Order: sequence, then structure tokens, then C-alpha cells
Amino acid sequence: MVSDACVSYGTINHLNEQIYTLLNSITQDTDFFSYYRLNLFNKECPFWSDANSMCGNIACSVNTIESDEDIPLTWRAEELSKLEGPKANHPPRNIQAERPKERPLQGMLGEGVGESCVVEYDDECDDRDYCVPEDEGSTGKGDYVSLVDNPERFTGYSGSGAHQVWDAIYRENCFMKPMAEELQEQSLNVPTGGLQAVSDFRNVLQKESQRLEGLPLDNECLEKRVFHRLISGMHASISTHLCWDYLNQTTGQWHPNLECYKERLHKHPERISNMYFNYALVSRAVAKLRKHLQSYTFCTSDPTQDAETKSRVTQLTKILGEPPQIFDENLMFQDPGAQGLKEDFRNRFRNVSRLMDCVGCDKCRLWGKLQVNGYGTALKVLFEYDETKNGENPPLRRTELVALINTLGRISHSLAASHSFHRALESGQHNAFPIHGSAPYTHHHSAKDEEKHHKRRIFKDGGSTFYYEGDEGNFIYGRYKRERMPWERPPPNPDATFFEELKVEWDLVWGTFKYVLQSWLDIPRTL
Repeated sequence: MVSDACVSYGTINHLNEQIYTLLNSITQDTDFFSYYRLNLFNKECPFWSDANSMCGNIACSVNTIESDEDIPLTWRAEELSKLEGPKANHPPRNIQAERPKERPLQGMLGEGVGESCVVEYDDECDDRDYCVPEDEGSTGKGDYVSLVDNPERFTGYSGSGAHQVWDAIYRENCFMKPMAEELQEQSLNVPTGGLQAVSDFRNVLQKESQRLEGLPLDNECLEKRVFHRLISGMHASISTHLCWDYLNQTTGQWHPNLECYKERLHKHPERISNMYFNYALVSRAVAKLRKHLQSYTFCTSDPTQDAETKSRVTQLTKILGEPPQIFDENLMFQDPGAQGLKEDFRNRFRNVSRLMDCVGCDKCRLWGKLQVNGYGTALKVLFEYDETKNGENPPLRRTELVALINTLGRISHSLAASHSFHRALESGQHNAFPIHGSAPYTHHHSAKDEEKHHKRRIFKDGGSTFYYEGDEGNFIYGRYKRERMPWERPPPNPDATFFEELKVEWDLVWGTFKYVLQSWLDIPRTL
């Protein structure tokens, strides 16, 4: 069982198999969920000087390292960290009123994009938010960027700048015990269930920085354990993505890096456990929005895309909402003084949100801000929403919904990739992973554009399989369905006519004959 959740690892694996392809189609193929609005360049780090955070960071520095000189420009860290694809500024409300409802962005994201699916109309703040709204404290209203054109993967961002951010996330946002309380507890037994969480979290802290060893962590209650596991699971999930889409800067090929996975995750099973915990928490939040999303308008001026997006999201929430419930948020914040603890919980997560502005890599900052927003939205839905009501619930902004679904997509991919890494380690086939090739990811097209140009993008599952868009019916979480042999009878159709049944029999005979004949013809080539 996944501790602090109501589910087994096997149940989560089975659930992920059910939704993996559907979730991928939502985040990759709908304009609503494939574009994200955020303030990426107009916010300063509120905790330290940005210059200090980037002084040791190859991702954003001028290329002066000798070993980088032999690397082609497009494979260097500073190029990998840059955003790709078109960007569009968010128009103020008065400008929105002057523009056609169908084109509030005036084609800045491309002519095929359904702009009414993308523009943020609901950017008001709420006291019940667990994340800092993107436009808070900034003169700019942010940019719209493509998440498909900017996949989360290795960028070369590392060193003191990256460690400083994670150090702050873990150290400054931990629930620490007062020293007197810590000394008093040394003679007491650790409460049941707290030992594992303390051990898990300390392992993460020790990996990040040796000077953090021995922090007096306060994990005696469920709420504080949830906070720690949420941060650790997010870190583990991000690490999995970077290990899965890793760039060989010598060959320019993207491929899974097994050594990266072994070092960051395989040797630390508690981190993988925390990813499962995050999956349970976020998927429960998405399921809780089922009623709210039934009346949600995804695209105000594009009924076709609106209906298609709603159909996919409804299918997702239906699957996630089926029993058993895998996370019970009602167990939290029930004790006396819970309101103060809840406010502390919310404020600490807002600090994590603000720390994302200190990340010195554009793509890393994009995905860091999105996923922190996604987890913050999950907490908001879990602890502030009543799934039986609509009007009394706090507002849910478009940015929050996009972040929530994409964050679930990222965790889903992390679990799938982790399975693939684990299979490679167990089988000893360490080179059995697919290679992306040096070509960049295919440019994202909207649903309209795809129909116009008749293009199909290639996707890669969390296993070792490529598949084309539109082939989802033949795809099962890491493998293809076995092709039916010509002599195997298809499932019976009770409504079939006499001639349809006759055709089935003829196809069996003729298909088998052709198969045998082709086998004879192939014999010389196989000898």
C-alpha cells in the first residue's frame, strides 16, 4: 500500500494504464491544455539576487567552458534552456473587448490555433489559493507559450544555481520542531507511521546537500507528512523526466539515461513511493472536479473544439472518479487548531511557488512554475472544494486547470518511464530504449491545422514504443496489441447479416491461404 493514501501500488499502475493515452491526447492535442500563460520574464527572485543564482549555471551563462566548444550550438545548454515556438502577450481586458471574440490574440500563436480555447479570462485572485497567481506583483500580464513545443527534458541546468533553489524549497519550507520539543521527544517513542516519512524525507535532504543532515523534521501529523511527500514526489517526478529525455551532447540524440535514473531514483525507493503518493493526490483532485467541469466552457468561440475537449476531459474524470477512492482528503485538518495549520500549509506552498522565479533556466522555470501551480491547484480543490456544489466553491482559473491536468500528465509519464527503467535494469538490456534522433519535436498544430495538412505526430510512451497519432486504439501502455492472425476468428457480431457472416468466413479462408503462401515465399530469405 502507498502510505498516507488509500490505494495500493498495483491499483495505481492499473489506473495509469487506463488513462495514459487519453491523458496524453488531452495535453498534446487540445489547444486549451497545450498552451499555458505565465509571467516567465517579468518577475524577480524574491529571495536572493538572480545574478547570484545564475553565476554557476551553465544553462544561462555565456559559453566559456572549453568542453562546450566542440558541441554544436543547438545542443549546448544555453540553447536547450530557451523557449521554442510562437509566444503571445496576454491582452488587457479593454483590448480584449475591442478584438473579435474568435481572435483575441490576433493570430500570434499561429493561424490554426483556437484562441478562445487559450485566452485567460478569469485572472482574479482568491484568498483560498495555494499558489501565487501569475500576475501578482508584476506589471506584465504574462505570455502564452506552447507546452508541446517546449517539452520537459534535459537542459543542462545544474550546479549551484539549481541546488540553491532545491535547498531553499526543502530547508526554508519544512515544518521544523522547536529545539526544546526536539530534545523532549528524544526520550519518547516516535508516533506510529511517522518513522517512514521522516526517513524518506531525510534521504532526499541528504542527497541535496550534506549540510542539511540532521534537520529536526516535524512529521508527527498527517498534514506535515503530506507536505513533505508532495515536495519530494514533485522533485522525483521532475528528475524522472530529465533522465528519460536526456541529451547526448556528443551525438545530439535524445534518449533515456539509465545511469541518471539509477543515481537519482532507483537507489532511493522512497522517492518513487512519493511519486505514487502524488499521483493519488492529484488524480483525486481531478476526479473531484467532475461535476464542476460538466458545465465548463473550454472554448467560447469554437463549439467543435469545445465539445471535443469536454468529451475527453469528461471521460478522464469519469475513470478517475470510479471507486475505490484513492486519496481521502477528509482525514486532514480535522484536529483542534487545524485552521492555523491549514493556513501555515498554504503559506509554505506559496513560498515554493515564489521560489520558481529563482530558477535560472527558461524551460525549467516554465515547467517548475506549471507543476507547482498544478500541485497548488490540487490542494485547493482537495481542501477548499465541495464536489457536490458549484456556486460556493472558489473560482478555478484557466491557468490552474491547465496546470492541474498537465501535472497529472507529468506524473503519469514519470510512473510509466520508471517502469521502463526498472524493466531495463531487471532484464539487463540497458540499451533497449528508443532513440529520438537529432530532429526536434514536431511543431504543434491545432485540431483544425492537423485536418488541413493531414499530418500525424509521433508520440513515445513511457515504455519503449513509438506510436503515431490516431493509432491509440492499438496501443496498450508500453506495447501494441498483438495483431490478430488471419485464421483467428474476430469477436462475434450478434447483429451481423447472413452475407456479413459469409464474408467473415471467406476472409478467414482467404487470409490463411495468403499467409501460408507468403510463408513459403519467405523461406529462401530466412535460410
